[in-house]
Amino acid sequence: MTGRARHPDETDAVEVAEIIDFLSMHAPFDAMPDPLCRYAARHLEIIYERADTTVLDRGAPNDRLYLIRTGAVELHDEDDTLVERLGEGEYFGYPSLLTESPAARRVTTLEDSLFYLIPDAVFDRLRSDSAAFDHFFNRAHAERVKAALRERRQQNVALTTRLASLIRRAPVCAPPDRPIREAAQQMTDARVSSLLIHDGNGLHGIITDRDLRRRVIARGHAPGAPVASIMTPDPVTLSVSAYAFEALLVMSEHNIHHLPVMDDDGIAGMVTTTDLMRLQADNPVYLVGEVRKQASVEGLATVSERLPSMVVHLVEADARADDTMRLATAVTDAITERLLKLAEAELGPPPVPYAWVALGSQARREQTAHSDQDHALLLSNEVDLDAHDAYFAALARFVADGLAACGYAYCPGEVMATNAMWRQPIARWRRYFRNWIQEPSPKALMHASIFFDMRHLHGDATLTEQLRADVLEQTANNTIFLASLTVDALQFEPPLGFFRQFVLKKHGDQEKTLDLKHNGVVPAIDLTRIHALAHGVAAVNTHGRLDALADSGAMHSADADNLRDAFEFIALVRLRHQARQLRAGDAPDNFVSPGTLSDFERRHLKDAFKVVSRMQSALEQRYQTSLIR
Repeated sequence: MTGRARHPDETDAVEVAEIIDFLSMHAPFDAMPDPLCRYAARHLEIIYERADTTVLDRGAPNDRLYLIRTGAVELHDEDDTLVERLGEGEYFGYPSLLTESPAARRVTTLEDSLFYLIPDAVFDRLRSDSAAFDHFFNRAHAERVKAALRERRQQNVALTTRLASLIRRAPVCAPPDRPIREAAQQMTDARVSSLLIHDGNGLHGIITDRDLRRRVIARGHAPGAPVASIMTPDPVTLSVSAYAFEALLVMSEHNIHHLPVMDDDGIAGMVTTTDLMRLQADNPVYLVGEVRKQASVEGLATVSERLPSMVVHLVEADARADDTMRLATAVTDAITERLLKLAEAELGPPPVPYAWVALGSQARREQTAHSDQDHALLLSNEVDLDAHDAYFAALARFVADGLAACGYAYCPGEVMATNAMWRQPIARWRRYFRNWIQEPSPKALMHASIFFDMRHLHGDATLTEQLRADVLEQTANNTIFLASLTVDALQFEPPLGFFRQFVLKKHGDQEKTLDLKHNGVVPAIDLTRIHALAHGVAAVNTHGRLDALADSGAMHSADADNLRDAFEFIALVRLRHQARQLRAGDAPDNFVSPGTLSDFERRHLKDAFKVVSRMQSALEQRYQTSLIR
């Protein structure tokens, strides 16, 4: 600090009077009795800071309430975005005092400034002795949380998670007459930081570790006394149907860290600030930010472990399937880009320009939790493979192994940049596509279904753009190729039989289930891709392709809307199924038993399959595929 803190015992009577005058002009001191104002004035510290000084940094511990006497400060969030400017008579630092957590914002002086600092013990005393003081800061904090939620609603979609999904265990309870010593032992054995006081006739109170410290140890309270003598009676509660953001607001307003959750049968469980912090740690924006900070594959693998939990939270918060898949893919993109940068740092700069491209579901931004790898390397035509391929082979191996360590399985068909076939100069890639398009053999069509979904991820973007433009020029209105692609796509049909009954798998471990990947989302993806290639649409994402087709008039807007809605609903049912599996600790798959679906889901799933089937028939007629089968 550039300024020196002046402690209370250095403050003379005249200055105390001046401080009291200043306090009495600002809320909440203007509503407090004189003795409390005098108490605050005598126990605060005074500090002076020069302009452009960080007074309080993000993540730093804080045990002071800051009141600006003169000057001004700026508050910045974790993205270094300006959140607020404060001036004379305004406060900062109170959220961390209320929540006992590190500072959430960086505070920097705009000009030379003088601050009054109220220590945490004095802050607690003023809250305890003055309802006006307590209400002022709880209300201020609640309003600040509400404002943050409004600003970050899209980023904090996880905060719309229902409390029922945050409960991890049955409630730990004790009767009111249980001795304090036994209650403390019960909490230790159960490894919990709170205990609900319940006697079968309702919830009477709650005790926490903090209560044991403050009300028992600090005051010398008899450990043999009943736990009811130290409990907080009639605790604030919320329903299992309430949202996480409601819990956050209630905890902020009442300065509590444990919130009993109730259902129709009584106590359902407990939600703590740790649960909410864990929920925030699964925020996609937070995850991507953490990925970019990692300096090793091990660090990336640790962050990646939270991806399934993020997907579960998004699904349970009723996020759109398209949004959930885009956010899951954003994490994969960030991990891949970070691995590429780590690889370049280890191997040195590339000998010639290159482009790393994502393929398949990652290219379409339609991944779920930890999909398989699909990627390739486009190399500048300047490359000398004899001299340079060792570098790019090592680069590809580093990234592929890193992705595997992060939970992304190697592609079973080896469609990865580690395969020398998919690590080639642009001239060779052009020949690949030209051959696939001019001679659409079954193998060529299989490659087409993967490589026509290509998106630039890292390196020289002009390489990807040149290849994409060349490919689209060849496919647009190429009837023979598009007809062949349609025949190949029609192998996967929606699982609907006569009278709109589901056609279920008949053999294997997935007997009597629906394959929502190969008989659900894949037919919709294939349909959309063929239309996009036919009309030179550069978009890769399924929703984006349908939007572009409708906007250009290449597809009737009603058909585009219907196919978009069908794809969204099938994908959503698939994601909900996988989220249930992940929540149960099982590996996610695509095989759904109709019996696990609601009447609503079964009915609308049939409608969605019917839309896809109808549009498949229209595409079949358009290219007269019966003539080339």
